[in-house]
Amino acid sequence: MARKKDETKEWLDADNETMSDEQVAAQEENDRRHAIDAIERFTNDEDEDEDDLGRISLRTILGGDILQSRFFLKQVAFIFFVVVLMLIYTGNRYSSQQDIIVIDSLNKQLQDECYNVLTQSSELTNMQRQSNLEELLRSIGDSTLLSAQTPPYEVK
Repeated sequence: MARKKDETKEWLDADNETMSDEQVAAQEENDRRHAIDAIERFTNDEDEDEDDLGRISLRTILGGDILQSRFFLKQVAFIFFVVVLMLIYTGNRYSSQQDIIVIDSLNKQLQDECYNVLTQSSELTNMQRQSNLEELLRSIGDSTLLSAQTPPYEVK
């Protein structure tokens, strides 16, 4: 590789020796202009007369050629960002729906437990009535407790 560079340098030096200084300067200026023009062609996107999307047809869309247009190449980061947001939105919605299902299930379970507590409370209240207690004691037959035959009175 170094040998090739040396040969090219020798050839250019030999070529420059046959040309006058003015011709060498003109050649260098011409080469510099060509380099600048080439750089501008590759870096300047506004000079193209072609539409951003190019020629759009069903074949370019189905074939995927439209994805190579300048418009899509410039917007790759934005498109990626939008796709990520869509995935996050979809995942968030799915998660929210799962949470709503769990909340509804827990609410139903809580309501069932409330009904059970109310039922047990009313049964306990019913069992604590004096008449039910007396009946329970009579059925056991083990107790000497009896109901009072005289009404209570107030001591002054």
